Amino acid sequence: MTTQAQPPSETALALAAWQLPDNDYRPADYMLKETLLSLGNGYLGTRGSFEEGAPAGVPHCEGTYLNGVYSSEPIVYGESAYAFAKHNHKMLQVANGKVLRVSVDQQSVNIGGALSHQRQLDMQSGVLHRNWIWQSQSGKQLQLQSRRFISQQRPQLLVIELTLTALNFSGPVTLSSALDAAYAGYHKADDPRVGVMSIADSLSLRQQALLPQGGQMLHQAKGSDSWVVACWQDQLPAATPSLPPAITADNYLQQEYQLHLEQGKPLSVHKLVVYQHAAAGADTAQLCQQAQQTLQDAATAGFNTLMTEQHQWWQQFWQGADLEIAGDLALQQGIRFNLFSLAQSAGRNGQSNIAAKGLTGPGYDGHYFWDTEVYVIPVMSLLQPGLARQLLAHRYSQLPAARARARQMSHQRGALYPWRTIGGEECSAYFPAGTAQYHINAAIAYAIRSYYLASGDRDFMASMGMEMLVETSRLWLELGFFNPRAGGRFEIHQVTGPDEYTAIVNNNYYTNAMVKLQLSFCCELLTAEPTWANRLGVSSKELAKWQQAASQMYLPYDSELQIHAQDDSFLQKQRWDFANTPAEKYPLLLHFHPLVIYRHQVLKQADTVLANVLLDDQISPAQKARDLAYYEPLTTHDSSLSACIHSIAFAETGDITRAQHFFGDSARMDLDNHHGNTEVGVHIACMAGSWLSLVQGFAGVRVRADGLYLAPKLPPQLGQLRFHLQYQQRLLRITVTATEARCELLRGEPLTLYLHGQPVTLTTGAHL
Repeated sequence: MTTQAQPPSETALALAAWQLPDNDYRPADYMLKETLLSLGNGYLGTRGSFEEGAPAGVPHCEGTYLNGVYSSEPIVYGESAYAFAKHNHKMLQVANGKVLRVSVDQQSVNIGGALSHQRQLDMQSGVLHRNWIWQSQSGKQLQLQSRRFISQQRPQLLVIELTLTALNFSGPVTLSSALDAAYAGYHKADDPRVGVMSIADSLSLRQQALLPQGGQMLHQAKGSDSWVVACWQDQLPAATPSLPPAITADNYLQQEYQLHLEQGKPLSVHKLVVYQHAAAGADTAQLCQQAQQTLQDAATAGFNTLMTEQHQWWQQFWQGADLEIAGDLALQQGIRFNLFSLAQSAGRNGQSNIAAKGLTGPGYDGHYFWDTEVYVIPVMSLLQPGLARQLLAHRYSQLPAARARARQMSHQRGALYPWRTIGGEECSAYFPAGTAQYHINAAIAYAIRSYYLASGDRDFMASMGMEMLVETSRLWLELGFFNPRAGGRFEIHQVTGPDEYTAIVNNNYYTNAMVKLQLSFCCELLTAEPTWANRLGVSSKELAKWQQAASQMYLPYDSELQIHAQDDSFLQKQRWDFANTPAEKYPLLLHFHPLVIYRHQVLKQADTVLANVLLDDQISPAQKARDLAYYEPLTTHDSSLSACIHSIAFAETGDITRAQHFFGDSARMDLDNHHGNTEVGVHIACMAGSWLSLVQGFAGVRVRADGLYLAPKLPPQLGQLRFHLQYQQRLLRITVTATEARCELLRGEPLTLYLHGQPVTLTTGAHL
């Protein structure tokens, strides 16, 4: 089933190279724009809702989130069994500190009285701008301008500037500033991708208090018992009177002020909001003091300094991460938005990861999946290697929990990482498409390999990476076996591969092929570094078993069709009747029982094709082309992870036109809401995948054990690509057109890379 990029006739936001302009207010788009105009810094994220709140009767999904901090609740089964997942984690939804409301003559200033309204998210600085003019029933006109950002330098800090200008009057206005932990939750019935997220179900209020020009709340997360403090401070012109009494209710604090406006003279106020958390058992008094100190430090620095810090951080990010596309403004905006969103959402502290929806919405309860390892880390290893290392460090921090999960699953040795989690515990209530996806272990190994080949970071391998590789490798010898009825080949039974429309199979090609890659890589490293093997207790006998498993790995193949079989049974099934499946029946998972889907040859996303992309030059182009020709027509692309992989696959096999079609679908997946669910959060893996489509697919960049390879095959309509790569302590700038490639070494030692297979040596300042 071929999918081509077909953008809707009208997009929610206007086109611009570096901005997301929101030039009009449409109630139907409010929730979508909450997602697209979200702000975050890897720890703190907040949706792009209005400061005064959503208009009455308009669907919305308010949310402010902390990455790596979660509540926990028991999973209720109608019928349970041994080792089923016990608890579900939910990314912590915390108090909304954006609340700023204005009233004139006791009339609320809201979108209903707007004469004009524009917003714009500046991706160069991470600042959300808003500018609108409102008119009261009596004809008074007020201009409201705001700048909002989440600090990249101070992880706990949200900053808002509100500037008011009376256009045709002078007189008082009332400003209300609040901290709201009582806002409504969000749930979409019959869509398992959305989940149920409610601040009331996540937090228990322990104390709250109004403070001079601000206030503070202390909550405890349900289930995990983490502590969270939120506090704010308003910065107003001198001698601004507060209006007593301030408003307090459980989970809601509000201060009110009277501002005197003079016609034509702008008046600015600033609001600083801080969020901090601590583990269960922490000294809460100390936590609150730390939050207040963080708040005071920000207040002392002042708005201009905070804004300067913000600009500097993003300037540095874009210097190393920007990707320029000539001649297509829509794709340029799309790829920059995707990189911007990755930077906003990825955990940077080694104690958090990157959720499938980032920090932009409640989708999938904020869980971490293999999205990080197969899609995000390969990108960040070449753009922000320090960030990639931190994401891997988070997985290392959860290695003890992975060992414990392996024991629960009756494996005596090794570690089994959870399919979906936040705190390290398996949170998938549906094991056929959850726990059965053992390939999460191979994904983590693939990410470690990608990072190591790109960075050469031996310290990481010695301190964290090798231990994760060894423990996940041990698991495969526990799960698989040398089948005596099949000549002693190594087989892995009863697992689910990436294609979630096929479950619980024997010898999923993707799983077996990625395990072979992992075991081979692990054996190569341990053979070259015997001290690592000794330290981790890997005996020569164990190492020999891994080498044997890799060499005798069974990779199912159909000689008649000359393709890799997705698994032992897939090619025996009846093909799905695409011709008689109406468009409104997609995605299939929302309209057909899983057993109906499992009985057919139909794919949700790339499976065998994904393995061939990740295995790179280990699979011949001719074989890749045959596999692609068979499986793509059977693929619904119901998963947002699919289009980008097919773009790379078609580029690798020479069909640049098809590659361009699939790239267009992934580049603007969220800006054009192709899957119809961006309202609950962006698609992080797809965003990373769109960069891979350009850099791996069209530019032909591959990081291999023997060096860096470049084999461009750019579609003529793209004009030119220019991007940066960080490769083993070097900074490269690569420019690709349909007819030539240019590579410059901007920083670092001389480098020999391979252009269309031919070695080329670069020195600093020189270029090919």
